[in-house]
Amino acid sequence: MEISVGGTYRVSLDALKGFPWDRYVRFAFLFGSATSGGSAGDLDIAISDVGLEALGELLAELAKRLSLLEDYIDLLIVNERTPCPLVLEALRGVPLYVADWDEVYRYFNICQDQQIDSRKLALLETALESIWRG
Repeated sequence: MEISVGGTYRVSLDALKGFPWDRYVRFAFLFGSATSGGSAGDLDIAISDVGLEALGELLAELAKRLSLLEDYIDLLIVNERTPCPLVLEALRGVPLYVADWDEVYRYFNICQDQQIDSRKLALLETALESIWRG
């Protein structure tokens, strides 16, 4: 599969999967418009937590290997501070590299539980509001 990026560049999914992710991260997922098979404004890639220096090196090497400007690559660091809706979207994407699926499942399950709890809480708040208003 090839992805059209920015209307000018073409990136192979095989090239993304063949990138040496293990030098930098424990997982990487392609998500967003690039997964639809059509044209994408940029590549959205979710990665495990990484230090600032390693992040810069990763972005530079990825751009070089893909012959793509860094401006067309958005790296999303997935950690405890990443909003759950974004984590769920990203981890439902295309796995490019996963060293430890347990880590991926942990983030996914925590965020899925949080989303379920949020819906339940909203239902409870709505029910309590209707009781209070009589």
